[in-house]
Amino acid sequence: MRATLKRLLFGLGLARALHRVRNRNVLTVAMFHRVLPPGDPRFAGANPTYTLGLGDFEQVLDLFARFYSVVGLDAVEAAAAGAPLPRCPLLITFDDGWSDNVDYALPALTARGMPAVLFVATGFIGDPRGFWQERVFDAVATRDGIEAAEARVAALASADTHARSAALDVLEERPLPRCMADADELATLAAGGVSIGGHGHCHIPLTEVADAASEFRACREALAAHNLGGAHPAFSFPHGRCNEALIAGAQEAGFGLCFTSAPRLTPPATLQAPGGIGRISIEVPHRGPRAGLDIAALAFSLITRPHTPT
Repeated sequence: MRATLKRLLFGLGLARALHRVRNRNVLTVAMFHRVLPPGDPRFAGANPTYTLGLGDFEQVLDLFARFYSVVGLDAVEAAAAGAPLPRCPLLITFDDGWSDNVDYALPALTARGMPAVLFVATGFIGDPRGFWQERVFDAVATRDGIEAAEARVAALASADTHARSAALDVLEERPLPRCMADADELATLAAGGVSIGGHGHCHIPLTEVADAASEFRACREALAAHNLGGAHPAFSFPHGRCNEALIAGAQEAGFGLCFTSAPRLTPPATLQAPGGIGRISIEVPHRGPRAGLDIAALAFSLITRPHTPT
């Protein structure tokens, strides 16, 4: 019943009217990871929690075009210094650095004239397989299904480093196109209106590393070596794990605006707040009676998120 009501209100234009009143002067930041069509060989083994089909992604972008003024990182940086943003501003971001962002996300963005930001885990630039979690997911999901893959990843996440390495050494992996964007592809993204920022170097939660400063430094130096990110690249935290001390550490290492995974909207006055800038993860349910993209539900989910207190 609630889903039906949301679709009715959405169809009547009331969702957009509520949004224009509630969030007129508040920044929404959308977070994506992977974009793949079902025909791509990487699709079958991609974790659906972090993957949108190309058609779904395009529908989400069209929703953004109707409801928001899509802005680039430069506009958000200017707003942090006091410049105005257009009404109902939205920033599109991607985490990790997947090569499918070049193959599929970039053309969809370009067709709509939309800028974006890609936060890159710099230790994986050009990596053929990606993070260990995705390697395991692909190997297990294509053989035993999504639930088995999720269980296997969870089990290895709690295992010690030696046991995890041993399991990865005997992993039966499918031949796939290279999964992570290389330096040339990152340059293509940058030339196409996608700002490049940092997402750590080793993609380890920074709350768990012994020397976060080294992670920041390695990430910052890798971006500079590839002439990416500018003088003060933005930063998002691997796995969304951060605190105010880590945000301060990122900025001390030369990063600029810091983005979290806290699901909240950000008034311009709080863009430089110690807690960082929140982002809303754009996900499509992949199991149960509500599986599949529901644009009305997504719209209401976005527009009713809490604001960062000013």
